[in-house]
Amino acid sequence: MPDHSKLSTASGQLGPVCAITGKALKFSEAIVLDNEYVCWEAYVEKTGASASSEGKEVGGLELD
Repeated sequence: MPDHSKLSTASGQLGPVCAITGKALKFSEAIVLDNEYVCWEAYVEKTGASASSEGKEVGGLELD
């Protein structure tokens, strides 16, 4: 039986809770670290990792 205390519906979907920050996540944004779900911010803080690429501007694409 899954441990329901590690799950949340606060984001509007059933998903894990970050083991470090306690933030409610969606399964699509959770990262597994040492058999626990963590958010990106906690992963970066814990591992010192960073994005492998830099963002870039795309001309002619309206996002607002």
